[in-house]
Amino acid sequence: MSSSALNTQLADQIINSISDVIGPGPAGLHEPKFHGNEWLYLKECLDTTYVSSVGSFVEQFENDLVRYTGAKYAISVINGTAALHIALLLAGVKKDDEVLIPDLTFVATANAVAYCNAVPHFVDSEERTLGIDTAKLRDYLNKNTEKKAGFCVNKITGRIIRTLVPMHTFGHPVDIEGCLSIAKDFNLTLVEDAAESLGSFYQEQHTGTFGLLGILSFNGNKTITSGGGGAILTNDSSLAKHAKHLTTTARTMHDWEYRHNEVGYNYRLPNLNAALGCAQLEQLPLKLKIKR
Repeated sequence: MSSSALNTQLADQIINSISDVIGPGPAGLHEPKFHGNEWLYLKECLDTTYVSSVGSFVEQFENDLVRYTGAKYAISVINGTAALHIALLLAGVKKDDEVLIPDLTFVATANAVAYCNAVPHFVDSEERTLGIDTAKLRDYLNKNTEKKAGFCVNKITGRIIRTLVPMHTFGHPVDIEGCLSIAKDFNLTLVEDAAESLGSFYQEQHTGTFGLLGILSFNGNKTITSGGGGAILTNDSSLAKHAKHLTTTARTMHDWEYRHNEVGYNYRLPNLNAALGCAQLEQLPLKLKIKR
Protein backbone atom coordinates (compact mmCIF):
# COMPACT_ATOMS: atom_id res chain seq x y z
CA MET A 1 0.00 0.00 0.00
CA SER A 2 1.33 3.44 -0.93
CA SER A 3 2.12 6.07 1.71
CA SER A 4 -0.72 8.29 0.44
CA ALA A 5 -3.16 5.40 0.77
CA LEU A 6 -1.91 4.71 4.30
CA ASN A 7 -2.36 8.39 5.20
CA THR A 8 -5.90 8.34 3.82
CA GLN A 9 -6.70 5.18 5.77
CA LEU A 10 -5.29 6.71 8.97
CA ALA A 11 -7.25 9.93 8.43
CA ASP A 12 -10.46 7.92 7.97
CA GLN A 13 -9.77 6.01 11.19
CA ILE A 14 -9.22 9.26 13.12
CA ILE A 15 -12.41 10.84 11.73
CA ASN A 16 -14.43 7.72 12.55
CA SER A 17 -13.03 7.64 16.10
CA ILE A 18 -13.92 11.29 16.65
CA SER A 19 -17.41 10.73 15.24
CA ASP A 20 -17.92 7.85 17.70
CA VAL A 21 -17.31 10.32 20.56
CA ILE A 22 -19.07 13.49 19.42
CA GLY A 23 -21.70 12.02 17.11
CA PRO A 24 -22.46 12.93 13.49
CA GLY A 25 -22.39 16.47 12.15
CA PRO A 26 -20.13 19.45 12.84
CA ALA A 27 -18.61 20.07 16.27
CA GLY A 28 -18.33 23.58 17.68
CA LEU A 29 -14.86 24.87 18.48
CA HIS A 30 -16.21 25.86 21.88
CA GLU A 31 -19.86 26.43 22.67
CA PRO A 32 -20.58 29.25 25.16
CA LYS A 33 -22.32 28.30 28.40
CA PHE A 34 -23.63 30.71 31.02
CA HIS A 35 -24.12 29.08 34.41
CA GLY A 36 -22.38 31.46 36.81
CA ASN A 37 -22.77 35.09 37.79
CA GLU A 38 -23.45 36.39 34.27
CA TRP A 39 -27.05 37.46 34.98
CA LEU A 40 -26.09 39.05 38.30
CA TYR A 41 -23.22 41.09 36.86
CA LEU A 42 -25.17 42.19 33.80
CA LYS A 43 -28.05 43.30 36.03
CA GLU A 44 -25.61 45.38 38.05
CA CYS A 45 -24.55 47.16 34.85
CA LEU A 46 -28.17 47.90 33.98
CA ASP A 47 -29.09 48.98 37.51
CA THR A 48 -26.14 51.38 37.73
CA THR A 49 -26.52 52.47 34.06
CA TYR A 50 -22.79 51.80 33.48
CA VAL A 51 -23.22 49.88 30.27
CA SER A 52 -20.66 51.54 27.98
CA SER A 53 -16.88 51.95 28.18
CA VAL A 54 -16.85 53.26 31.78
CA GLY A 55 -17.58 50.96 34.70
CA SER A 56 -16.05 48.88 37.45
CA PHE A 57 -16.14 45.59 35.55
CA VAL A 58 -13.63 46.82 32.93
CA GLU A 59 -10.92 47.34 35.53
CA GLN A 60 -11.92 44.15 37.37
CA PHE A 61 -11.68 42.11 34.18
CA GLU A 62 -8.21 43.48 33.42
CA ASN A 63 -7.04 42.77 36.98
CA ASP A 64 -8.45 39.23 36.84
CA LEU A 65 -6.60 38.58 33.58
CA VAL A 66 -3.36 39.82 35.12
CA ARG A 67 -3.77 37.51 38.10
CA TYR A 68 -4.54 34.50 35.94
CA THR A 69 -2.03 34.91 33.11
CA GLY A 70 0.85 36.32 35.16
CA ALA A 71 1.28 39.23 32.74
CA LYS A 72 2.01 42.52 34.51
CA TYR A 73 -0.56 44.41 32.44
CA ALA A 74 -3.76 43.58 30.57
CA ILE A 75 -5.60 46.13 28.45
CA SER A 76 -9.11 45.13 27.46
CA VAL A 77 -10.42 46.00 24.00
CA ILE A 78 -13.46 45.34 21.83
CA ASN A 79 -12.12 42.18 20.11
CA GLY A 80 -9.01 40.12 19.46
CA THR A 81 -8.39 41.64 16.04
CA ALA A 82 -8.29 45.13 17.54
CA ALA A 83 -5.91 43.84 20.21
CA LEU A 84 -3.54 42.46 17.58
CA HIS A 85 -3.73 45.64 15.50
CA ILE A 86 -2.62 47.77 18.45
CA ALA A 87 0.00 45.22 19.55
CA LEU A 88 1.60 45.33 16.09
CA LEU A 89 1.64 49.13 16.09
CA LEU A 90 3.29 49.12 19.52
CA ALA A 91 5.79 46.53 18.29
CA GLY A 92 6.95 49.06 15.69
CA VAL A 93 5.27 47.68 12.57
CA LYS A 94 5.27 50.37 9.89
CA LYS A 95 3.93 50.82 6.38
CA ASP A 96 5.37 48.30 3.90
CA ASP A 97 7.04 46.22 6.62
CA GLU A 98 6.60 42.46 6.40
CA VAL A 99 5.17 40.49 9.31
CA LEU A 100 5.69 36.74 9.57
CA ILE A 101 2.45 34.88 10.32
CA PRO A 102 1.47 31.20 10.12
CA ASP A 103 -0.37 29.93 7.05
CA LEU A 104 -2.73 28.03 9.37
CA THR A 105 -4.64 30.80 11.15
CA PHE A 106 -7.84 32.84 11.04
CA VAL A 107 -7.99 35.82 8.67
CA ALA A 108 -7.85 38.24 11.62
CA THR A 109 -4.12 37.62 11.98
CA ALA A 110 -3.50 38.80 8.44
CA ASN A 111 -6.08 41.58 8.66
CA ALA A 112 -4.37 43.12 11.68
CA VAL A 113 -1.14 43.29 9.67
CA ALA A 114 -2.98 44.94 6.78
CA TYR A 115 -4.49 47.51 9.17
CA CYS A 116 -0.91 48.68 9.78
CA ASN A 117 -0.43 49.03 6.00
CA ALA A 118 2.11 46.23 6.32
CA VAL A 119 2.44 42.99 4.35
CA PRO A 120 1.44 39.56 5.74
CA HIS A 121 4.27 37.13 5.00
CA PHE A 122 2.92 33.58 5.39
CA VAL A 123 5.22 30.83 6.69
CA ASP A 124 4.78 27.08 7.06
CA SER A 125 2.98 25.41 9.95
CA GLU A 126 3.77 21.95 11.26
CA GLU A 127 1.62 19.03 12.35
CA ARG A 128 2.82 18.46 15.92
CA THR A 129 1.73 21.82 17.37
CA LEU A 130 -0.31 23.13 14.40
CA GLY A 131 1.82 26.28 14.80
CA ILE A 132 4.78 27.79 12.99
CA ASP A 133 7.36 25.27 11.83
CA THR A 134 10.41 26.89 13.42
CA ALA A 135 12.95 24.60 11.78
CA LYS A 136 11.68 25.44 8.30
CA LEU A 137 11.36 29.12 9.19
CA ARG A 138 14.96 29.38 10.37
CA ASP A 139 16.20 27.70 7.21
CA TYR A 140 14.01 29.98 5.08
CA LEU A 141 15.22 33.15 6.77
CA ASN A 142 18.86 32.08 6.50
CA LYS A 143 18.45 31.68 2.75
CA ASN A 144 16.23 34.63 1.94
CA THR A 145 17.13 37.46 4.32
CA GLU A 146 20.10 39.62 5.22
CA LYS A 147 20.88 42.02 8.03
CA LYS A 148 21.06 45.68 7.11
CA ALA A 149 21.45 48.47 9.66
CA GLY A 150 20.25 46.11 12.37
CA PHE A 151 17.12 45.04 10.47
CA CYS A 152 16.11 41.74 8.92
CA VAL A 153 15.62 42.48 5.21
CA ASN A 154 13.91 40.27 2.65
CA LYS A 155 16.45 39.85 -0.17
CA ILE A 156 13.67 39.27 -2.71
CA THR A 157 11.38 42.22 -1.91
CA GLY A 158 13.85 44.55 -0.22
CA ARG A 159 11.35 45.13 2.62
CA ILE A 160 12.12 45.00 6.33
CA ILE A 161 10.74 41.94 8.08
CA ARG A 162 9.77 43.53 11.38
CA THR A 163 7.80 41.09 13.49
CA LEU A 164 7.08 37.41 14.06
CA VAL A 165 3.53 36.47 15.10
CA PRO A 166 3.16 32.87 16.32
CA MET A 167 -0.44 31.72 16.82
CA HIS A 168 -1.38 29.05 19.35
CA THR A 169 -3.84 27.03 17.27
CA PHE A 170 -6.87 25.78 19.23
CA GLY A 171 -4.92 26.58 22.40
CA HIS A 172 -2.00 24.24 21.63
CA PRO A 173 1.22 26.13 22.50
CA VAL A 174 3.47 26.65 19.51
CA ASP A 175 7.23 25.96 19.70
CA ILE A 176 7.64 29.21 21.59
CA GLU A 177 11.29 28.60 22.47
CA GLY A 178 12.07 28.17 18.78
CA CYS A 179 10.15 31.36 17.95
CA LEU A 180 11.98 33.34 20.63
CA SER A 181 15.32 32.08 19.35
CA ILE A 182 14.48 33.09 15.76
CA ALA A 183 13.25 36.51 16.88
CA LYS A 184 16.51 37.11 18.72
CA ASP A 185 18.78 35.88 15.93
CA PHE A 186 17.00 37.81 13.17
CA ASN A 187 16.22 41.00 15.12
CA LEU A 188 12.46 40.52 15.05
CA THR A 189 9.91 41.62 17.62
CA LEU A 190 7.68 38.81 18.86
CA VAL A 191 3.93 39.36 19.22
CA GLU A 192 1.91 36.30 20.26
CA ASP A 193 -1.54 35.68 18.82
CA ALA A 194 -2.89 33.81 21.82
CA ALA A 195 -6.51 34.46 20.81
CA GLU A 196 -7.51 30.82 21.30
CA SER A 197 -5.25 29.88 24.18
CA LEU A 198 -6.55 31.37 27.42
CA GLY A 199 -5.72 28.69 29.97
CA SER A 200 -2.77 27.26 28.03
CA PHE A 201 0.64 27.17 29.71
CA TYR A 202 4.10 26.29 28.44
CA GLN A 203 6.51 25.24 31.19
CA GLU A 204 4.20 26.88 33.75
CA GLN A 205 4.12 30.21 31.88
CA HIS A 206 0.92 31.36 30.23
CA THR A 207 0.83 31.77 26.47
CA GLY A 208 0.78 35.36 25.34
CA THR A 209 3.37 36.40 27.92
CA PHE A 210 6.58 35.29 26.18
CA GLY A 211 6.86 38.02 23.57
CA LEU A 212 7.00 41.79 23.74
CA LEU A 213 3.21 41.70 23.60
CA GLY A 214 0.49 39.08 23.34
CA ILE A 215 -3.24 39.15 22.68
CA LEU A 216 -6.33 37.22 23.76
CA SER A 217 -9.81 36.96 22.26
CA PHE A 218 -13.16 36.48 24.00
CA ASN A 219 -15.34 35.88 20.97
CA GLY A 220 -18.30 33.53 21.31
CA ASN A 221 -16.28 30.48 20.25
CA LYS A 222 -13.35 31.07 22.61
CA THR A 223 -12.68 29.34 25.94
CA ILE A 224 -14.52 32.13 27.74
CA THR A 225 -16.62 34.77 26.05
CA SER A 226 -17.58 38.33 26.76
CA GLY A 227 -19.73 38.40 23.62
CA GLY A 228 -17.01 40.31 21.84
CA GLY A 229 -13.79 41.34 23.48
CA GLY A 230 -10.06 40.95 23.54
CA ALA A 231 -7.03 41.93 25.57
CA ILE A 232 -3.44 43.03 25.08
CA LEU A 233 -0.90 41.45 27.44
CA THR A 234 2.53 42.91 28.19
CA ASN A 235 5.12 43.21 30.93
CA ASP A 236 6.25 46.65 29.75
CA SER A 237 4.65 49.53 31.65
CA SER A 238 5.24 52.11 28.92
CA LEU A 239 3.72 49.85 26.26
CA ALA A 240 0.73 49.16 28.52
CA LYS A 241 0.17 52.87 29.07
CA HIS A 242 0.44 53.58 25.35
CA ALA A 243 -1.93 50.70 24.55
CA LYS A 244 -4.56 52.12 26.88
CA HIS A 245 -4.06 55.57 25.33
CA LEU A 246 -4.36 54.36 21.72
CA THR A 247 -7.42 52.22 22.41
CA THR A 248 -9.29 55.07 24.12
CA THR A 249 -9.09 57.47 21.12
CA ALA A 250 -5.70 58.88 22.25
CA ARG A 251 -7.46 61.53 24.31
CA THR A 252 -5.34 63.60 26.68
CA MET A 253 -6.84 64.66 29.99
CA HIS A 254 -8.48 68.09 30.11
CA ASP A 255 -11.37 69.44 32.13
CA TRP A 256 -13.57 70.29 29.15
CA GLU A 257 -11.70 70.17 25.84
CA TYR A 258 -11.37 67.09 23.69
CA ARG A 259 -7.68 66.88 22.86
CA HIS A 260 -6.05 63.97 21.03
CA ASN A 261 -2.29 63.94 20.55
CA GLU A 262 -2.09 61.13 17.95
CA VAL A 263 -4.33 58.96 15.81
CA GLY A 264 -6.29 56.85 18.26
CA TYR A 265 -8.86 54.08 18.02
CA ASN A 266 -12.23 53.63 19.68
CA TYR A 267 -11.42 50.08 20.74
CA ARG A 268 -12.77 50.35 24.30
CA LEU A 269 -14.47 47.32 25.84
CA PRO A 270 -17.97 48.15 27.17
CA ASN A 271 -18.68 47.49 30.83
CA LEU A 272 -21.45 45.08 29.80
CA ASN A 273 -19.00 42.86 27.96
CA ALA A 274 -16.45 43.10 30.75
CA ALA A 275 -19.10 42.00 33.27
CA LEU A 276 -19.81 38.93 31.18
CA GLY A 277 -16.06 38.25 30.95
CA CYS A 278 -15.62 38.49 34.73
CA ALA A 279 -18.36 35.93 35.32
CA GLN A 280 -16.93 33.61 32.67
CA LEU A 281 -13.39 33.88 34.02
CA GLU A 282 -14.63 32.69 37.43
CA GLN A 283 -15.61 29.41 35.75
CA LEU A 284 -12.45 28.97 33.67
CA PRO A 285 -11.18 25.74 35.34
CA LEU A 286 -14.47 23.96 34.55
CA LYS A 287 -14.55 25.34 31.01
CA LEU A 288 -10.99 24.13 30.36
CA LYS A 289 -11.88 20.67 31.63
CA ILE A 290 -14.89 20.49 29.30
CA LYS A 291 -12.92 21.85 26.36
CA ARG A 292 -10.12 19.33 26.81
